[in-house]
Amino acid sequence: MKSLVREKDEISEKSAPRRLHIVTFGCQMNEYDSQRMAQMLMGRYCLTPFPEEADLIIVNTCSIREKAEHKLYSLLGRLKGLKKRNPALKIGVAGCVAQQLGEMLFVKAPYVDFVMGPQGLYDIVNIVKGLDEGGERLVRVDLDNDFDIPHVEAPLPKKGEVRAFVTIMQGCDNFCTYCIVPFVRGREISRPSEDILREIGSLVDQGVRDITLLGQNVNSYGKKSPKGVDFPGLLKEIDSAFPDIRLRFTTSHPKDLSNELIECFGRLETLCEHLHLPVQSGSDKILKRMNRRYSRAQYLQKVEKLRSVCPDITITTDLIVGFPGETEEDFRQTMSLLEEVRFDQAFAFKYSERPGTAAARFQEKVPEDVKSRRLTELLKIQNRIGLEQYRRFENRICEVLVESFRDSGITARTRGNHVVNMEGAGGLVGQLINVYIERACHHSLIGRIVH
Repeated sequence: MKSLVREKDEISEKSAPRRLHIVTFGCQMNEYDSQRMAQMLMGRYCLTPFPEEADLIIVNTCSIREKAEHKLYSLLGRLKGLKKRNPALKIGVAGCVAQQLGEMLFVKAPYVDFVMGPQGLYDIVNIVKGLDEGGERLVRVDLDNDFDIPHVEAPLPKKGEVRAFVTIMQGCDNFCTYCIVPFVRGREISRPSEDILREIGSLVDQGVRDITLLGQNVNSYGKKSPKGVDFPGLLKEIDSAFPDIRLRFTTSHPKDLSNELIECFGRLETLCEHLHLPVQSGSDKILKRMNRRYSRAQYLQKVEKLRSVCPDITITTDLIVGFPGETEEDFRQTMSLLEEVRFDQAFAFKYSERPGTAAARFQEKVPEDVKSRRLTELLKIQNRIGLEQYRRFENRICEVLVESFRDSGITARTRGNHVVNMEGAGGLVGQLINVYIERACHHSLIGRIVH
Protein backbone atom coordinates (compact mmCIF):
# COMPACT_ATOMS: atom_id res chain seq x y z
CA MET A 1 0.00 0.00 0.00
CA LYS A 2 1.43 3.38 -0.97
CA SER A 3 0.26 6.89 -0.10
CA LEU A 4 0.84 9.51 -2.80
CA VAL A 5 2.41 12.64 -1.32
CA ARG A 6 4.01 15.76 -2.80
CA GLU A 7 6.46 18.11 -1.20
CA LYS A 8 4.58 20.80 0.75
CA ASP A 9 6.31 23.61 -1.09
CA GLU A 10 5.09 22.33 -4.48
CA ILE A 11 1.42 23.07 -3.85
CA SER A 12 0.56 25.98 -1.60
CA GLU A 13 -2.40 25.82 0.73
CA LYS A 14 -3.43 29.24 -0.55
CA SER A 15 -4.09 27.95 -4.07
CA ALA A 16 -5.59 24.64 -2.93
CA PRO A 17 -6.93 24.93 0.64
CA ARG A 18 -8.67 21.57 0.63
CA ARG A 19 -6.67 18.42 1.14
CA LEU A 20 -6.54 15.18 -0.83
CA HIS A 21 -5.21 11.81 0.36
CA ILE A 22 -4.74 8.97 -2.14
CA VAL A 23 -4.03 5.36 -1.22
CA THR A 24 -2.88 3.05 -4.01
CA PHE A 25 -3.04 -0.74 -4.08
CA GLY A 26 -1.58 -2.93 -6.79
CA CYS A 27 0.50 -2.47 -9.90
CA GLN A 28 2.58 0.30 -11.43
CA MET A 29 -0.34 1.23 -13.68
CA ASN A 30 -2.43 1.95 -10.58
CA GLU A 31 0.35 4.14 -9.19
CA TYR A 32 0.42 5.99 -12.50
CA ASP A 33 -3.39 6.40 -12.46
CA SER A 34 -3.19 7.81 -8.93
CA GLN A 35 -0.62 10.35 -10.08
CA ARG A 36 -2.93 11.32 -12.95
CA MET A 37 -5.86 11.89 -10.58
CA ALA A 38 -3.69 13.99 -8.29
CA GLN A 39 -2.50 16.02 -11.27
CA MET A 40 -6.02 16.66 -12.54
CA LEU A 41 -7.26 17.69 -9.07
CA MET A 42 -4.34 20.02 -8.33
CA GLY A 43 -6.45 23.11 -8.90
CA ARG A 44 -8.92 22.07 -6.20
CA TYR A 45 -6.82 20.12 -3.70
CA CYS A 46 -3.33 19.83 -2.26
CA LEU A 47 -1.99 16.43 -1.23
CA THR A 48 -1.61 15.35 2.37
CA PRO A 49 0.03 12.23 3.80
CA PHE A 50 -2.45 12.21 6.68
CA PRO A 51 -5.93 10.76 5.99
CA GLU A 52 -7.29 12.30 9.19
CA GLU A 53 -6.75 15.84 7.82
CA ALA A 54 -8.12 15.13 4.33
CA ASP A 55 -11.29 16.56 2.79
CA LEU A 56 -11.22 13.92 0.04
CA ILE A 57 -9.82 10.39 0.23
CA ILE A 58 -9.49 8.23 -2.89
CA VAL A 59 -8.63 4.55 -2.62
CA ASN A 60 -7.28 3.26 -5.94
CA THR A 61 -7.77 -0.50 -5.96
CA CYS A 62 -6.46 -3.68 -7.57
CA SER A 63 -8.40 -6.91 -8.10
CA ILE A 64 -5.72 -9.22 -9.55
CA ARG A 65 -5.75 -11.31 -6.37
CA GLU A 66 -8.38 -11.80 -3.70
CA LYS A 67 -6.05 -10.47 -1.00
CA ALA A 68 -6.25 -6.97 -2.54
CA GLU A 69 -10.03 -6.88 -1.94
CA HIS A 70 -9.51 -7.80 1.70
CA LYS A 71 -7.07 -4.91 2.05
CA LEU A 72 -9.67 -2.54 0.62
CA TYR A 73 -12.41 -3.59 3.05
CA SER A 74 -10.00 -3.37 5.96
CA LEU A 75 -9.00 0.16 4.97
CA LEU A 76 -12.60 1.27 4.39
CA GLY A 77 -13.43 0.03 7.88
CA ARG A 78 -10.79 2.37 9.29
CA LEU A 79 -11.99 5.27 7.15
CA LYS A 80 -15.52 4.85 8.49
CA GLY A 81 -14.41 6.40 11.78
CA LEU A 82 -12.99 9.44 9.98
CA LYS A 83 -16.26 9.92 8.13
CA LYS A 84 -18.18 9.72 11.39
CA ARG A 85 -16.02 12.43 12.96
CA ASN A 86 -16.11 14.56 9.80
CA PRO A 87 -19.36 14.08 7.82
CA ALA A 88 -18.10 16.54 5.17
CA LEU A 89 -15.29 14.14 4.26
CA LYS A 90 -15.70 12.63 0.78
CA ILE A 91 -14.50 9.05 0.18
CA GLY A 92 -14.12 7.52 -3.27
CA VAL A 93 -13.14 4.04 -4.43
CA ALA A 94 -11.44 3.87 -7.82
CA GLY A 95 -9.73 1.25 -9.94
CA CYS A 96 -10.35 -2.41 -10.67
CA VAL A 97 -12.24 -3.49 -7.53
CA ALA A 98 -14.53 -0.49 -8.04
CA GLN A 99 -15.15 -1.62 -11.63
CA GLN A 100 -15.77 -5.19 -10.51
CA LEU A 101 -18.17 -4.48 -7.63
CA GLY A 102 -19.87 -1.24 -8.69
CA GLU A 103 -22.91 -0.41 -6.56
CA MET A 104 -22.25 -3.44 -4.34
CA LEU A 105 -19.58 -1.35 -2.63
CA PHE A 106 -22.31 0.96 -1.33
CA VAL A 107 -23.91 -2.04 0.36
CA LYS A 108 -20.71 -3.02 2.17
CA ALA A 109 -19.61 0.58 2.77
CA PRO A 110 -22.60 2.97 2.58
CA TYR A 111 -20.42 5.89 3.68
CA VAL A 112 -18.51 5.81 0.36
CA ASP A 113 -19.42 8.77 -1.88
CA PHE A 114 -18.37 7.54 -5.32
CA VAL A 115 -17.27 4.39 -7.10
CA MET A 116 -15.23 4.82 -10.28
CA GLY A 117 -13.62 2.32 -12.65
CA PRO A 118 -10.31 2.84 -14.49
CA GLN A 119 -11.91 4.62 -17.45
CA GLY A 120 -13.71 6.98 -15.10
CA LEU A 121 -10.53 8.54 -13.75
CA TYR A 122 -10.45 10.94 -16.70
CA ASP A 123 -13.74 12.38 -15.41
CA ILE A 124 -12.50 12.75 -11.83
CA VAL A 125 -12.69 16.55 -11.84
CA ASN A 126 -16.39 16.58 -12.78
CA ILE A 127 -17.15 13.78 -10.32
CA VAL A 128 -15.56 15.63 -7.41
CA LYS A 129 -17.01 18.98 -8.48
CA GLY A 130 -20.50 17.46 -8.50
CA LEU A 131 -20.06 16.11 -4.97
CA ASP A 132 -18.67 19.46 -3.76
CA GLU A 133 -21.77 21.15 -5.11
CA GLY A 134 -24.06 18.84 -3.16
CA GLY A 135 -24.61 16.11 -5.73
CA GLU A 136 -25.61 12.60 -4.69
CA ARG A 137 -23.17 9.71 -4.54
CA LEU A 138 -22.56 8.08 -7.89
CA VAL A 139 -21.17 5.07 -9.72
CA ARG A 140 -19.07 5.45 -12.89
CA VAL A 141 -18.18 1.95 -14.08
CA ASP A 142 -19.33 1.85 -17.69
CA LEU A 143 -16.80 0.10 -19.93
CA ASP A 144 -16.59 1.51 -23.44
CA ASN A 145 -14.63 -0.71 -25.82
CA ASP A 146 -14.41 2.22 -28.26
CA PHE A 147 -13.05 4.48 -25.52
CA ASP A 148 -10.24 6.83 -26.54
CA ILE A 149 -7.75 7.78 -23.84
CA PRO A 150 -8.06 11.56 -23.59
CA HIS A 151 -5.02 13.81 -23.67
CA VAL A 152 -4.26 15.14 -20.19
CA GLU A 153 -1.12 16.67 -18.75
CA ALA A 154 1.59 14.23 -17.76
CA PRO A 155 1.74 13.29 -14.06
CA LEU A 156 4.46 15.33 -12.40
CA PRO A 157 7.32 13.32 -10.93
CA LYS A 158 8.12 13.88 -7.28
CA LYS A 159 10.88 16.37 -6.66
CA GLY A 160 14.27 14.82 -7.43
CA GLU A 161 12.93 11.62 -9.00
CA VAL A 162 14.93 10.28 -11.93
CA ARG A 163 12.61 7.39 -12.84
CA ALA A 164 9.06 7.64 -14.16
CA PHE A 165 6.33 5.49 -15.71
CA VAL A 166 4.31 6.31 -18.80
CA THR A 167 1.16 4.37 -19.65
CA ILE A 168 0.99 3.75 -23.40
CA MET A 169 -2.17 1.60 -23.45
CA GLN A 170 -4.73 0.06 -21.16
CA GLY A 171 -6.99 -2.98 -21.21
CA CYS A 172 -6.35 -6.44 -22.60
CA ASP A 173 -7.78 -8.70 -25.31
CA ASN A 174 -6.05 -11.93 -24.30
CA PHE A 175 -8.56 -13.35 -21.78
CA CYS A 176 -6.18 -15.64 -19.93
CA THR A 177 -8.52 -17.91 -18.01
CA TYR A 178 -7.23 -16.81 -14.57
CA CYS A 179 -7.18 -13.05 -15.22
CA ILE A 180 -9.85 -10.48 -14.43
CA VAL A 181 -8.15 -7.56 -16.21
CA PRO A 182 -10.24 -7.64 -19.45
CA PHE A 183 -13.39 -7.48 -17.31
CA VAL A 184 -12.30 -4.52 -15.18
CA ARG A 185 -10.06 -2.52 -17.54
CA GLY A 186 -11.81 -3.35 -20.80
CA ARG A 187 -10.36 -4.12 -24.20
CA GLU A 188 -7.01 -2.89 -25.48
CA ILE A 189 -6.80 0.85 -26.16
CA SER A 190 -3.57 2.52 -27.30
CA ARG A 191 -2.65 6.14 -26.71
CA PRO A 192 -1.56 8.20 -29.72
CA SER A 193 2.21 8.12 -30.10
CA GLU A 194 2.38 11.91 -30.20
CA ASP A 195 0.80 12.09 -26.72
CA ILE A 196 3.32 9.57 -25.41
CA LEU A 197 6.26 11.48 -26.90
CA ARG A 198 4.93 14.74 -25.48
CA GLU A 199 4.64 13.21 -22.03
CA ILE A 200 8.14 11.74 -22.14
CA GLY A 201 9.48 15.11 -23.24
CA SER A 202 7.82 16.78 -20.26
CA LEU A 203 9.35 14.23 -17.88
CA VAL A 204 12.82 14.59 -19.42
CA ASP A 205 12.59 18.38 -19.04
CA GLN A 206 12.02 17.83 -15.32
CA GLY A 207 15.13 15.67 -14.90
CA VAL A 208 13.77 12.16 -15.43
CA ARG A 209 16.40 9.88 -16.96
CA ASP A 210 14.79 6.41 -16.79
CA ILE A 211 11.39 5.82 -18.46
CA THR A 212 9.28 2.65 -18.19
CA LEU A 213 6.41 2.22 -20.66
CA LEU A 214 3.36 0.55 -19.10
CA GLY A 215 0.52 -1.58 -20.43
CA GLN A 216 -1.20 -4.87 -19.71
CA ASN A 217 0.40 -6.13 -22.92
CA VAL A 218 2.67 -3.48 -24.42
CA ASN A 219 3.55 -5.79 -27.31
CA SER A 220 0.02 -5.24 -28.67
CA TYR A 221 0.43 -1.48 -28.78
CA GLY A 222 -0.99 0.08 -31.94
CA LYS A 223 -2.45 -3.13 -33.41
CA LYS A 224 -5.94 -1.63 -33.47
CA SER A 225 -4.72 1.63 -35.01
CA PRO A 226 -3.85 0.82 -38.64
CA LYS A 227 -2.66 4.38 -39.27
CA GLY A 228 -0.48 4.48 -36.17
CA VAL A 229 2.84 2.90 -35.29
CA ASP A 230 3.22 -0.53 -33.73
CA PHE A 231 5.24 -1.17 -30.58
CA PRO A 232 8.68 -1.59 -32.21
CA GLY A 233 7.90 1.57 -34.18
CA LEU A 234 7.06 3.45 -30.98
CA LEU A 235 10.33 2.32 -29.37
CA LYS A 236 12.24 3.57 -32.41
CA GLU A 237 10.49 6.96 -32.29
CA ILE A 238 11.33 7.36 -28.59
CA ASP A 239 14.93 6.24 -29.17
CA SER A 240 15.33 8.83 -31.91
CA ALA A 241 13.67 11.69 -30.00
CA PHE A 242 15.33 11.09 -26.62
CA PRO A 243 18.74 9.49 -27.17
CA ASP A 244 20.00 10.22 -23.63
CA ILE A 245 17.36 8.35 -21.61
CA ARG A 246 17.15 4.78 -20.41
CA LEU A 247 14.05 3.10 -21.82
CA ARG A 248 12.20 0.05 -20.43
CA PHE A 249 8.75 -1.50 -20.79
CA THR A 250 6.40 -3.88 -19.02
CA THR A 251 4.47 -6.14 -19.31
CA SER A 252 5.08 -8.33 -22.38
CA HIS A 253 3.00 -11.28 -23.50
CA PRO A 254 5.29 -13.99 -24.97
CA LYS A 255 2.91 -14.78 -27.83
CA ASP A 256 3.30 -11.20 -29.13
CA LEU A 257 7.06 -10.95 -28.73
CA SER A 258 7.94 -10.56 -32.41
CA ASN A 259 11.34 -10.95 -34.05
CA GLU A 260 11.26 -7.23 -34.84
CA LEU A 261 10.76 -6.40 -31.17
CA ILE A 262 13.51 -8.82 -30.13
CA GLU A 263 15.89 -7.15 -32.58
CA CYS A 264 15.25 -3.79 -30.91
CA PHE A 265 17.32 -5.00 -27.96
CA GLY A 266 20.33 -5.21 -30.22
CA ARG A 267 19.73 -2.00 -32.19
CA LEU A 268 18.32 0.72 -29.93
CA GLU A 269 20.87 2.40 -27.66
CA THR A 270 18.24 3.67 -25.22
CA LEU A 271 16.51 0.29 -24.74
CA CYS A 272 17.85 -1.31 -21.57
CA GLU A 273 18.98 -4.92 -21.40
CA HIS A 274 16.02 -6.09 -19.35
CA LEU A 275 12.76 -7.82 -20.25
CA HIS A 276 9.97 -8.96 -17.96
CA LEU A 277 8.43 -11.90 -19.82
CA PRO A 278 5.76 -13.71 -17.76
CA VAL A 279 5.70 -17.45 -18.46
CA GLN A 280 3.22 -18.44 -15.68
CA SER A 281 3.90 -22.21 -16.02
CA GLY A 282 6.39 -24.62 -17.53
CA SER A 283 3.73 -27.20 -18.40
CA ASP A 284 2.11 -27.21 -21.85
CA LYS A 285 -1.05 -28.67 -20.37
CA ILE A 286 -1.39 -25.85 -17.84
CA LEU A 287 -0.43 -23.18 -20.39
CA LYS A 288 -3.27 -24.42 -22.59
CA ARG A 289 -5.73 -24.36 -19.67
CA MET A 290 -4.56 -20.81 -18.95
CA ASN A 291 -5.21 -19.83 -22.60
CA ARG A 292 -1.71 -18.42 -22.90
CA ARG A 293 -1.44 -19.41 -26.59
CA TYR A 294 2.22 -20.41 -26.61
CA SER A 295 4.03 -23.61 -25.67
CA ARG A 296 7.00 -24.20 -23.43
CA ALA A 297 9.16 -24.80 -26.51
CA GLN A 298 8.03 -21.52 -28.11
CA TYR A 299 8.81 -19.60 -24.92
CA LEU A 300 12.29 -21.13 -24.72
CA GLN A 301 12.87 -20.31 -28.40
CA LYS A 302 12.09 -16.64 -27.75
CA VAL A 303 14.47 -16.60 -24.78
CA GLU A 304 17.19 -18.08 -26.97
CA LYS A 305 16.62 -15.39 -29.63
CA LEU A 306 16.73 -12.65 -27.01
CA ARG A 307 20.05 -13.88 -25.65
CA SER A 308 21.53 -14.25 -29.12
CA VAL A 309 20.64 -10.63 -29.94
CA CYS A 310 21.53 -9.28 -26.48
CA PRO A 311 23.79 -11.66 -24.51
CA ASP A 312 23.69 -9.52 -21.32
CA ILE A 313 19.90 -9.27 -21.20
CA THR A 314 18.23 -9.72 -17.81
CA ILE A 315 15.07 -11.80 -18.04
CA THR A 316 12.50 -11.81 -15.23
CA THR A 317 9.13 -13.52 -15.11
CA ASP A 318 5.82 -14.21 -13.33
CA LEU A 319 4.72 -17.68 -12.21
CA ILE A 320 1.49 -19.12 -10.84
CA VAL A 321 1.52 -22.30 -8.76
CA GLY A 322 -1.52 -24.40 -7.92
CA PHE A 323 -3.57 -23.55 -11.01
CA PRO A 324 -6.63 -25.87 -11.26
CA GLY A 325 -5.51 -29.23 -12.61
CA GLU A 326 -1.80 -28.68 -11.89
CA THR A 327 -0.32 -32.07 -10.98
CA GLU A 328 3.04 -32.75 -9.40
CA GLU A 329 4.41 -33.51 -12.86
CA ASP A 330 3.13 -30.15 -14.16
CA PHE A 331 4.80 -28.43 -11.22
CA ARG A 332 8.06 -30.30 -11.88
CA GLN A 333 8.00 -28.99 -15.43
CA THR A 334 7.78 -25.45 -14.07
CA MET A 335 10.71 -26.17 -11.75
CA SER A 336 12.79 -27.52 -14.63
CA LEU A 337 11.97 -24.40 -16.66
CA LEU A 338 13.52 -22.30 -13.88
CA GLU A 339 16.74 -24.27 -14.19
CA GLU A 340 16.71 -24.05 -17.98
CA VAL A 341 16.02 -20.32 -18.36
CA ARG A 342 17.74 -19.13 -15.15
CA PHE A 343 15.71 -15.98 -14.50
CA ASP A 344 17.34 -13.18 -12.54
CA GLN A 345 14.06 -12.78 -10.67
CA ALA A 346 10.72 -14.57 -10.65
CA PHE A 347 7.58 -13.16 -9.05
CA ALA A 348 5.61 -16.23 -7.99
CA PHE A 349 2.10 -16.44 -6.56
CA LYS A 350 -0.40 -19.03 -5.49
CA TYR A 351 -3.38 -19.23 -7.84
CA SER A 352 -6.13 -16.90 -6.63
CA GLU A 353 -9.62 -17.51 -8.00
CA ARG A 354 -11.25 -14.40 -9.43
CA PRO A 355 -15.01 -14.20 -9.98
CA GLY A 356 -16.16 -14.12 -13.59
CA THR A 357 -13.03 -15.71 -15.03
CA ALA A 358 -13.14 -19.02 -16.89
CA ALA A 359 -10.74 -20.67 -14.41
CA ALA A 360 -13.17 -20.01 -11.57
CA ARG A 361 -15.39 -22.70 -13.14
CA PHE A 362 -12.58 -25.24 -13.52
CA GLN A 363 -12.66 -28.41 -11.48
CA GLU A 364 -9.61 -30.16 -9.98
CA LYS A 365 -8.85 -27.39 -7.49
CA VAL A 366 -5.44 -27.68 -5.87
CA PRO A 367 -5.61 -27.75 -2.04
CA GLU A 368 -4.28 -24.68 -0.28
CA ASP A 369 -1.60 -26.59 1.61
CA VAL A 370 -0.31 -28.05 -1.66
CA LYS A 371 -0.19 -24.59 -3.24
CA SER A 372 1.74 -23.26 -0.24
CA ARG A 373 4.23 -26.11 -0.34
CA ARG A 374 4.83 -25.69 -4.06
CA LEU A 375 5.31 -21.94 -3.72
CA THR A 376 7.85 -22.40 -0.93
CA GLU A 377 9.76 -24.98 -2.96
CA LEU A 378 9.74 -22.82 -6.08
CA LEU A 379 10.95 -19.72 -4.25
CA LYS A 380 13.77 -21.68 -2.62
CA ILE A 381 15.06 -22.84 -6.02
CA GLN A 382 14.60 -19.42 -7.62
CA ASN A 383 16.44 -17.68 -4.75
CA ARG A 384 19.42 -19.92 -5.41
CA ILE A 385 19.30 -19.34 -9.16
CA GLY A 386 18.77 -15.59 -8.71
CA LEU A 387 21.77 -15.26 -6.43
CA GLU A 388 23.90 -17.22 -8.90
CA GLN A 389 22.74 -14.91 -11.68
CA TYR A 390 23.54 -11.80 -9.65
CA ARG A 391 27.01 -13.15 -8.84
CA ARG A 392 27.98 -12.87 -12.51
CA PHE A 393 28.36 -9.13 -11.83
CA GLU A 394 30.87 -9.56 -9.01
CA ASN A 395 34.29 -8.05 -9.75
CA ARG A 396 32.89 -6.20 -12.76
CA ILE A 397 32.55 -2.49 -13.42
CA CYS A 398 29.00 -1.41 -14.33
CA GLU A 399 27.51 1.92 -15.37
CA VAL A 400 24.62 2.77 -13.06
CA LEU A 401 22.09 5.58 -12.73
CA VAL A 402 21.95 6.97 -9.18
CA GLU A 403 18.32 7.13 -8.05
CA SER A 404 18.27 8.11 -4.38
CA PHE A 405 20.29 9.08 -1.31
CA ARG A 406 19.65 8.09 2.29
CA ASP A 407 21.76 7.83 5.45
CA SER A 408 25.06 8.58 3.68
CA GLY A 409 24.40 5.88 1.08
CA ILE A 410 23.12 5.94 -2.49
CA THR A 411 20.97 3.52 -4.44
CA ALA A 412 21.49 3.11 -8.15
CA ARG A 413 20.29 0.85 -10.96
CA THR A 414 22.05 -0.97 -13.77
CA ARG A 415 20.69 -1.03 -17.30
CA GLY A 416 19.67 -4.63 -16.54
CA ASN A 417 17.45 -3.34 -13.70
CA HIS A 418 19.66 -4.55 -10.84
CA VAL A 419 19.64 -2.37 -7.72
CA VAL A 420 23.12 -1.38 -6.49
CA ASN A 421 23.76 0.01 -2.99
CA MET A 422 26.95 1.85 -2.06
CA GLU A 423 28.42 4.76 -0.13
CA GLY A 424 28.05 8.11 -1.86
CA ALA A 425 26.84 11.70 -1.69
CA GLY A 426 23.36 13.01 -2.39
CA GLY A 427 24.70 15.22 -5.16
CA LEU A 428 25.15 12.14 -7.32
CA VAL A 429 21.40 11.56 -7.70
CA GLY A 430 20.48 11.66 -11.38
CA GLN A 431 24.02 11.00 -12.57
CA LEU A 432 25.50 8.06 -14.45
CA ILE A 433 28.55 6.71 -12.63
CA ASN A 434 30.81 3.66 -12.86
CA VAL A 435 30.65 1.21 -9.98
CA TYR A 436 32.80 -1.78 -9.08
CA ILE A 437 30.53 -4.62 -7.90
CA GLU A 438 32.01 -6.16 -4.76
CA ARG A 439 29.27 -8.53 -3.71
CA ALA A 440 25.95 -9.97 -4.85
CA CYS A 441 23.01 -10.32 -2.47
CA HIS A 442 19.51 -11.66 -2.99
CA HIS A 443 17.81 -9.07 -5.26
CA SER A 444 20.57 -6.44 -5.02
CA LEU A 445 24.28 -5.72 -5.49
CA ILE A 446 26.86 -4.03 -3.24
CA GLY A 447 29.39 -1.80 -4.97
CA ARG A 448 31.80 1.10 -4.64
CA ILE A 449 32.27 4.10 -6.87
CA VAL A 450 35.10 3.96 -9.41
CA HIS A 451 36.64 7.43 -9.70
